[in-house]
Amino acid sequence: MSLLSWPVMIGTLAVGSPALYAAQVSGTLSPDVALVRLLICMAGVWLVCSVVASMVEGTVASNKLAAVASAAADESESVAYSFSDEYGERAERVDGLEQVGETEAA
Repeated sequence: MSLLSWPVMIGTLAVGSPALYAAQVSGTLSPDVALVRLLICMAGVWLVCSVVASMVEGTVASNKLAAVASAAADESESVAYSFSDEYGERAERVDGLEQVGETEAA
């Protein structure tokens, strides 16, 4: 996550707003101290957002992988059809396994 992304900026303003208020409105804090506090808040918010984004991306990736694996397993269980192999023998494919049978020449 970028340090200048909108979630980081909005979070920084939300967390650092007391320092900004004290410096700009009430005058109880010098502007340079308020700026330092705001930069510290930005680093903290960026770190939290980066950790959360990392966990979310990992969870989404594992969920997608599980969905693909589940779909592949469901598809392989439902496949049951007959075909002829390269030698002309009748073969049947059930549950992902090939079962070669005799040809129906009788």
